[in-house]
Amino acid sequence: MIKLFVIEDHEAIIVSGLRNMFRPSRDQIEVTGSAPNVKSAISTPALSAAGMIILDLWIPGEDPLASMTLLKKQCPGKPVLIYTSEELPVWQHKMMAAGVSGYISKNCSREDLKSAIRHVAMGGTWFTGLKPDQEPEPGPELSPVEKQILNLLINGYHHHEIASKLNTTSAKIDKSLVGMRTRFQCKTTVELVILLSGKAII
Repeated sequence: MIKLFVIEDHEAIIVSGLRNMFRPSRDQIEVTGSAPNVKSAISTPALSAAGMIILDLWIPGEDPLASMTLLKKQCPGKPVLIYTSEELPVWQHKMMAAGVSGYISKNCSREDLKSAIRHVAMGGTWFTGLKPDQEPEPGPELSPVEKQILNLLINGYHHHEIASKLNTTSAKIDKSLVGMRTRFQCKTTVELVILLSGKAII
């Protein structure tokens, strides 16, 4: 029996839908607990008893990457399957880097969701648009100069100091960072660094 703990702010709709979708006697899948957010989930005894976690990507007041960091700390080794309406491919990469075992759209069929749950519960991975355990195609590459800029930022250098070291201007450093954030679909430089560090690009 695969015991699921669902973290989803639309509990009345999504959680009830999952309970009706999977019947323990027929599917060997059971929703044994739920919570509207990660902060509530970690204080719920049913979370530790579940075999895996179904997590909505966008929960009001919570950041997806921070949520995964907290779940990994509180539930080490417990697989997490993202169940979301978010269609941007970059979020699959971000959440894979954060340590999720799967990522599937809420628009998927019942059979696909069932397969994803079973595969993740058995220690595999499942990502929308990919075959089970297939890694996503590599994302955009960084130029040597871009890597230098990010590594200097990580080491605490300010923009004007980086510009001086690379014999350029602060404006060009800013322009490079904007270009990288756009290319990797990150809102902030911190988010960009976290993403690229998780993917071992920097």
